[in-house]
Amino acid sequence: MRSKGTTVLGDVAIDFDRMELRCGDHLIPATSLEFRLLRFFVDNPKRVYKREELIKAAWTKRKRATSRTVDNFIRQLRLKFEKDPARPLFFLTVHGTGYKFVPSER
Repeated sequence: MRSKGTTVLGDVAIDFDRMELRCGDHLIPATSLEFRLLRFFVDNPKRVYKREELIKAAWTKRKRATSRTVDNFIRQLRLKFEKDPARPLFFLTVHGTGYKFVPSER
């Protein structure tokens, strides 16, 4: 869901222009790579992406990434956005394929 340049996922507001994540008045630390990955997911919801596609979308050529690197970044996003990271609602694993981002329908 977007409002005034901000995307809201659960309790967290994402401001891509300011590169800020906020939960209420609290700023949540995030890396530029996490923002690139978030931007890709927000712009391309509900589709399953292979890890290789996510690497091409978010990682720069000078930074090498593996499928395990992608898994670790998805884990970090789940820790920041999911109420229960073990049972994600936004960043879903599609076993044997990759990941799918499902935005809140609120």
